Amino acid sequence: MAFRTIRTGSISALLSLSVICGGAALAQTPVTALAGAAPVSDAEVVEFAAANKKVTEVANTLSVELKSATSEADAAAILVKGEKKMAAAIQTEGTAPARYTEIIRMAEGDQATLDNLRAKFGG
Repeated sequence: MAFRTIRTGSISALLSLSVICGGAALAQTPVTALAGAAPVSDAEVVEFAAANKKVTEVANTLSVELKSATSEADAAAILVKGEKKMAAAIQTEGTAPARYTEIIRMAEGDQATLDNLRAKFGG
């Protein structure tokens, strides 16, 4: 039972990286915009949208893999692999993983940033 809980929590954590598309999860945990963070440029919005699409694809694949994991060690290895794939996907689109995360946090606390990102996703 504990392993199933860990797996479920891990899947949720991975999928939370790509919450902008869904929007609802993002609105559930508002935080203030990051103090001192640079505003999100138009170029970053484009890069973020492309990166988020790839992160979502990786997260969906990992979700399936995690469901088939037979031990905590297998699940941990899948998560490590997933984190590396997500970071690589983000970097491929021209964004540093730290900036990607910063943009998500900014969108959580700033409606204008969230609206700007959602507009790029078409909704």
